[in-house]
Amino acid sequence: MLSTRALLFPFLVAATMVVGQARADEAFDAVVQARRQCAASAPPLRPQPQLDDAAARLARGSSLATALQASGYRAQRSYEWRLSGYPSPQAVAAMLVRGHCDTLSDPALTDLGIRRSGNSYWIVLAAPFAPPPQADAGSVAARVLALVNQARAQPRRCGDRLFNAAAPLALDAALTRAAAVHAESMARGGYLEHEGRDGSSPAQRATRAGYDWRTLGENIAMGQTTPELVVRAWLKSAEHCANIMEPAFTQMGVAFAVNNASEGGIYWAQEFGRPR
Repeated sequence: MLSTRALLFPFLVAATMVVGQARADEAFDAVVQARRQCAASAPPLRPQPQLDDAAARLARGSSLATALQASGYRAQRSYEWRLSGYPSPQAVAAMLVRGHCDTLSDPALTDLGIRRSGNSYWIVLAAPFAPPPQADAGSVAARVLALVNQARAQPRRCGDRLFNAAAPLALDAALTRAAAVHAESMARGGYLEHEGRDGSSPAQRATRAGYDWRTLGENIAMGQTTPELVVRAWLKSAEHCANIMEPAFTQMGVAFAVNNASEGGIYWAQEFGRPR
């Protein structure tokens, strides 16, 4: 009898695990289908074990932020659903399609984690924090320059100021070095300020980098993982937009630095100048 029980026990555990996995897969497939119904062109959702862990922590009462941190997953942004009383995954999918297509349709949200217990579901959908590799710094700078010049090519209102179209900027190596110094400092220190941790100003950093300037400006940002996102954020801010549109500037440098352990994750510095 004892021997028989010892043999049966692992088989029962294995069967439970298989059933639990099948139930999780069924719920995952239902959410995937809901996304297809909301936006057929959106990239497919992919299962993310860390988000499964985060969903399990939600089921135990954690907040989403705490659950993501404990699971080791860094999200650019994330959403959660805590649902109960749904008789099937298909019922959950139907509810999501009826009321949450705006979220499900977001193409940046690609990672999915689910915890299911009976008629209760905890679902986490996230856009992963995916900054560009430092090896792509040159192509990233070129893309930021192209977007900035595209913005400068047409009249634009920045807050209460109206700017005419301005001549395109050119990338400058010295301004890029100054931008890199400040981006790296902000990433190391986890701060977002124009004054460096060494007390330096944008003008001092440009001079140290070898830029003989007549006029200077600086934009900074944190958290945006693509050139498109960071330029869009700058253009939405009156002061940053004004720097982008300023006709007195003729050159630009831009750099980013990443620190996964920091609040912002990725930090940007954009320097504008007109040489003597």
